[in-house]
Amino acid sequence: MGTFTKSIFLMLLLAGIFRNSNAQNSVVSGVVLDTAGLPLPGAVVRIKSATDSVGSSADNDGKFTFTKVKYKAFTLSASFIGYDTFTKQYVISKGNTLHITDIKLKPSSNTLDAVTISGTPPIKVTEDTVSFNAKAFPVRDGDAVDEVLKKLPGIKVDKDGNVTSQGTPVTKIRVNGKDFFGTDVATAIKNLPAEIIKNLQFIDDYGDQAKLTGIKSGEPEKILNLTIEEDKKKGYFARASAGLGNADRYNTNIRGNSLKGERQISFNGTAANANMRGGGGDGITTRNDVGLNYKNEFNTKISADAAYNFNNNKNNTISSTYTQNFLQDANQNAITRLEDARGNAKSDSYNHWFGGNFEYKIDTMNYLKISPNFSYNKNNDDNTSASLITQDTLSTRRESNSLNTANNINLRTNVFYNHKFAKKGRNFTTWGNINYSSGESYRQALNQYINQYTNATDSLLQNQLNNQDNRNFYLNVGASYMEPLWRKTFLEFNYSWNRSATNNTKDTYDVNGGNQVFNPNLSNIYDYQFITNKAGVNYRYIGEKLNYTLGLSAQPALLRGQNLSTGVQTVNRTFNFIPSGRFSYKFSNQQSLDVNYWGRNNQPGFLQLQPITDNSNLQNVVTGNPNLKPEFINSINAHYKQADWSAGKVFIANFSYQRTNNKIVTTKDRVPGTVNQLTSYINTDGFYTLQGDYDISKPFSADRKFTLGYSGSGRMNNNISFTDGSRIKAKNLSWRQELEFRVDLKDIVNFEIETSYSQNLTNYSTDTFADRQSNRFEYGIEGRNYFFKDLTLGYDFSKQINTGFDNGSVRNPTLLRLYSEYRFMKDNMAAIRIEGFDLLDQNSGISRDVFDNVIVDRQVNRLGRYFMLSLIYRVRKFGS
Repeated sequence: MGTFTKSIFLMLLLAGIFRNSNAQNSVVSGVVLDTAGLPLPGAVVRIKSATDSVGSSADNDGKFTFTKVKYKAFTLSASFIGYDTFTKQYVISKGNTLHITDIKLKPSSNTLDAVTISGTPPIKVTEDTVSFNAKAFPVRDGDAVDEVLKKLPGIKVDKDGNVTSQGTPVTKIRVNGKDFFGTDVATAIKNLPAEIIKNLQFIDDYGDQAKLTGIKSGEPEKILNLTIEEDKKKGYFARASAGLGNADRYNTNIRGNSLKGERQISFNGTAANANMRGGGGDGITTRNDVGLNYKNEFNTKISADAAYNFNNNKNNTISSTYTQNFLQDANQNAITRLEDARGNAKSDSYNHWFGGNFEYKIDTMNYLKISPNFSYNKNNDDNTSASLITQDTLSTRRESNSLNTANNINLRTNVFYNHKFAKKGRNFTTWGNINYSSGESYRQALNQYINQYTNATDSLLQNQLNNQDNRNFYLNVGASYMEPLWRKTFLEFNYSWNRSATNNTKDTYDVNGGNQVFNPNLSNIYDYQFITNKAGVNYRYIGEKLNYTLGLSAQPALLRGQNLSTGVQTVNRTFNFIPSGRFSYKFSNQQSLDVNYWGRNNQPGFLQLQPITDNSNLQNVVTGNPNLKPEFINSINAHYKQADWSAGKVFIANFSYQRTNNKIVTTKDRVPGTVNQLTSYINTDGFYTLQGDYDISKPFSADRKFTLGYSGSGRMNNNISFTDGSRIKAKNLSWRQELEFRVDLKDIVNFEIETSYSQNLTNYSTDTFADRQSNRFEYGIEGRNYFFKDLTLGYDFSKQINTGFDNGSVRNPTLLRLYSEYRFMKDNMAAIRIEGFDLLDQNSGISRDVFDNVIVDRQVNRLGRYFMLSLIYRVRKFGS
């Protein structure tokens, strides 16, 4: 073979090898989970062949991707601190892609001294998540998710179905990571049966960008994510109930779910004028609700979820309010303004809401998410009230009747896009948020004032009509670029631009007989814009135990207002350097601490800015201040979590401090010779809030038959107000301690004994005002006893003892609810229930609020004693 021929042969051979090599380049991806099904971010993944090895780390969702695998057969290993290493051999048998889903790491047996971990742990804590294994908290067959939530340490479910985690409200429910019934948490937790749930994960959600980049800033949203058992992802279940009671009470509900893999359709409908949960909420409410939820993964790239909710609520609330307003004249003399009011408010509201998410995983490098949202609200209110205000030797009685109608439309769309580069850790993110809202309101108010002086009496009749039209357009766009520096460090550059523009038209008419006379002094057209530019840089370090982010941003802000009726324009400019930081340390797989700091602007509200007077209540005439500056809020918080996986013992503590510069506070100036006051707003410093809470839960056996819980919270506010030019500080301290003991004996009894003590104290910077204090002691028991397998006796008893409230109508209510339920038919498909609500007829809502130098004690009516007979029917089928 000649030299030329050998050269040609060698070239062809190399080309063939090169071609075959390229042909064998494959993509291997997967997800690393623990045995509870939770992702393990940062897990080290390696794939090895006989001659080569390549490694990577899992992202925040536990996912990993290798894009240039040159061999069909390989060994994969996954490791994470505190877990046994996973090792398994794989073969790419078809095509050039392989997605691996069976990587589950077991906790190491030597993580704790003298403790052997077996099975799935009941409770697990990670940096942003507290996860509960649903099987460790068994409930009665046929129960919904809300009954599981009641058993979880640190979790509260009130009588209206609102859920809080360590005192923070849960604002959204997700199922397998997808939104479920939007923000209607109460409907969501009643819609899903407990038996299909695998894990309940309480997540601090910092948004889509944080999930992809790990850069977390600002205050997270508390979200409950429910994962479904694999064998329950195919089937259906439905529940219908109908109840009739005395006093014309009724309650009907139907809800159903259909599941087929990742496709899920859910429906909920309610028509009721009674509360099946026992009478939470102010006033007496008649409601009609319809909800529909849909989610699906159409293929490996496209998924979507959507929800629609409609509700019509009619409410009648009768209230008694006692308000103490502590004032001070120019000579530092104390003046107390007391208001004793009674109100009867009737409302009729219609609300439509639609929202969803569309996710498109374009390829392994590109991700797009679009989230549209629409809402429409219509409200009609009819309010009558009477109040008596006394101050010094003066008094004024006010009789009021008002009719209000309002319509509001809100349209919002969020777009989020992320691109990952070939170099690991390098990515680019951009987003845009558009929000448009429009509202119209009509209000007619008739007020009669009877003024009592030392030796004289006079009266005034005021009849006023207000039409208001409000438009708001909000636009936010931004981008972020992340560059890896070394193996564990990253640098992120970000920029965002925000613009909020509001236009408000207010027309006021004085009504005299049948004539409407336009009042130009109380009418105007006002525009204002709030614009910020924010540019910053973040440095992030990711270690096996230590994870931190340090950042600095610069933000100029412009607040501009134009009174189009007078041509007057005001402009306020501010500039802030905003440091930010996040520190997270993982002591072990069961113990972590994270500390966060961030700063943000808060723009004034429209009514605070509008330079026009609202004298619809002559006892409190309000005028906006167009020269207000935006507030700047500095926040720091810390979260400590500790869990003993083997025993289920949990200790969680939270702390936060917030200080506001240029805080917008009220100013009040008395009108000489009357009880009337003029209210406006100014900026001031010195406002701060300090709060903390903790929760300890300890079971006394592995099966959690007996559990003791101890929790507490405290909050201190330093409020600032101005009265007749005098600056007054009011420190308000409130705290609460609670002890719970829970018993769960399968098919015998589930009950919880709860007792708590709380206190509310207020003291002032001037000695002319006396300190104020109120106390509340509560105790009760809630549970169910089971007899003969199919008979249940339920009870809910609570007692309040209140002291220190100044409202003479406040009582110490004792509430008692009893019910009995009998299940029958095959698989307990049907049940009949008889219930008695508020058997002692003492249900009332009692509260105290402290605002600056004002203390408000309030009591409202709530749903009283009634009885109801209900029929319940369930169907369900899972599997093939």
